[in-house]
Amino acid sequence: MTISDEKYVASTTYRESGAAVPTQTWICALDGSRVGFWTSSASGKYKRLRGNPRITLAAADARGRVKAGAQPVDGTVELVTSGAGVVITVTGA
Repeated sequence: MTISDEKYVASTTYRESGAAVPTQTWICALDGSRVGFWTSSASGKYKRLRGNPRITLAAADARGRVKAGAQPVDGTVELVTSGAGVVITVTGA
């Protein structure tokens, strides 16, 4: 099972200081090794990703609790702005 088979993940973004910030995220599979999710352009997640496109994803439940034995996957995001929202695609996930 790959991360693109999951519905929810714990997504970890990184502050300018390098501190990790985990949040629960609902994802959808795109093509190949890419997944995507939507967030507001006013969210902290978006602001952190705009400053640092590195992200780590791990299979989780709907509350963001990482599943036992889940292996984290590192990726790089591409921000696609659409109005007040942002579609984020993760390559390498």
